[in-house]
Amino acid sequence: MLSLMCLSAWAVELGDDAHLAVNDDLELRLYRGDSPLPDTTGAEDLGDYAELVNRLNAQLFWGVNQLGLQLDTVALFANSYYLDDELVLEHALVPDTVQSPLGDQAFINVEKVWYTRRLGDVEVQVGDGYAAYGRGMALNLVRNVDIDVDTSLLGAQANAALGDWDLTVVSGITNRQQVLQDNPNVLISPERGHMVSGARVDRYGLGPANVGAHGVVYSFAGDDGGTYPYGGFSQYGAELDAMVAGATVEAFGIGGIDWFLEGDVFAYQSEELFSGDELSNGYAAYASAAAYPGKVTLLFEGKHYVDAYRLNSLVVADGYAMVNGPTLEYERAVTEDSAAALGSNDISGGRVRADLAVKPAVLIPYASLAVFRDRDLGGLHFNQAPETVVHPVGGVDWIGDTLKLLTNVGYRVDRRDGATLDVDGDGIDEANQIDLGADRLAHVDVDFRFPFFADLGAEVSADVKRFWWGDNRIQQTDFTEGTLALAVHMHGGWTFIGYQDFTDNPLVQSSGNLDDHLYGAAEVQYKPNSSTTIKAFYGAYKAGIRCAGGQCKSLPGFDGARLSVSTAF
Repeated sequence: MLSLMCLSAWAVELGDDAHLAVNDDLELRLYRGDSPLPDTTGAEDLGDYAELVNRLNAQLFWGVNQLGLQLDTVALFANSYYLDDELVLEHALVPDTVQSPLGDQAFINVEKVWYTRRLGDVEVQVGDGYAAYGRGMALNLVRNVDIDVDTSLLGAQANAALGDWDLTVVSGITNRQQVLQDNPNVLISPERGHMVSGARVDRYGLGPANVGAHGVVYSFAGDDGGTYPYGGFSQYGAELDAMVAGATVEAFGIGGIDWFLEGDVFAYQSEELFSGDELSNGYAAYASAAAYPGKVTLLFEGKHYVDAYRLNSLVVADGYAMVNGPTLEYERAVTEDSAAALGSNDISGGRVRADLAVKPAVLIPYASLAVFRDRDLGGLHFNQAPETVVHPVGGVDWIGDTLKLLTNVGYRVDRRDGATLDVDGDGIDEANQIDLGADRLAHVDVDFRFPFFADLGAEVSADVKRFWWGDNRIQQTDFTEGTLALAVHMHGGWTFIGYQDFTDNPLVQSSGNLDDHLYGAAEVQYKPNSSTTIKAFYGAYKAGIRCAGGQCKSLPGFDGARLSVSTAF
């Protein structure tokens, strides 16, 4: 608090054009866990521990300048026990490779620092920033807070708007978020610091078209025997691992249609990206066309990616991606199986969607159909043969004055090619063709907001998925998943929410608090003013895959209590 008061006083002294914006997000979580000791003490809470996480963002504006800071702090409590007179930590927060002035149970880190200055038509930034080109196929380092991913570039970038021309240059090393805001912090590790440098030029107003071109180079930090990560600014002297070049064309109203096209070529220099296999180049192409006949909006999209996502292979263990093109997937229906198609290294296909404005901005039903050909058999893929994916989805958006209904339903089929197997193991192809079946997914989700007791409001959110596996090398079990949430919005900024999760998926790494498959929880939210939110949560929710913006992350389940306070001033 003293530091904030000092910053405020400093802002006042700078003059009338100075402004300080501060956001603080504090979370206190109590985790319920199984005891690591044999059950001889009768202490049911052995294994439970608490975690406090605080994220402070401060931005100081004066004139054409901006100075920003993000300070992250995490500490664990009730996280140790004595065994044979020796102190044992249940959850290691800080490994030996990370220097922490607060000891091995707490960590504080100046996570992001940046300074921005506008000089006429040029804006220059040093420190931490983000960069994305085109549709993200060549470079896509952005914040994705929905899945707790935040990787900035620590370096410098400049943007120049010169009439009909825009020029962007960026160079730096990756700076991955070390303290997680929404997930458990265990074994915090330093970012290895991969080097990324790129440039993009855009030309606007060429008749109805805008065109652009970009290039990016990458140098990935290695590891000296798997013990101490290295890299950082020393990567500027290392050999390049990959080079990407691409171009975009955007055109409006040609033939009554809005067009977009991007193509990128990936020149790989390191066999490590191919796990020691022979090097080959990759490429990616994406196209879209939008038409507006009458009350109908038609969107056509197509993609063809070959060895494009391979650029992420050396950072996937760190939980983020360097490149991320449009997936054309319905993300709320992604499972362990279909997640592989999002990062496939050999996939092509398209999607068409039609929206009908029965009542513009109020009642809009839609239908879409996605068809893909996934030829990749590595990585997360369960299948041992290429697949043809067909995924129709339909839904309705109804947004009225007092009622809001968003509903979607779909049925996905991943039809696997037949396979020829060497049944007797003699290495001779005996043309034994077998049917590997198809993975199938039926899903429905609903969000419904309605009046409740006169001027109060209520909201129901629910989704159900049923998945049937095809034939696998190691056969998996069909499963059903479902979630249900009911929220009641009261006067005075109060909201009361009840949650329930169900899953019998054996691949989910969590157990319910009501029974093995059933999870229950309750949350109270309070907004005393527009800039402050207080939340208190108790219960459990399941682990699973969550996707946002084409990126997916396997998130752990939770069982315990959580208190969070977020405020801005």
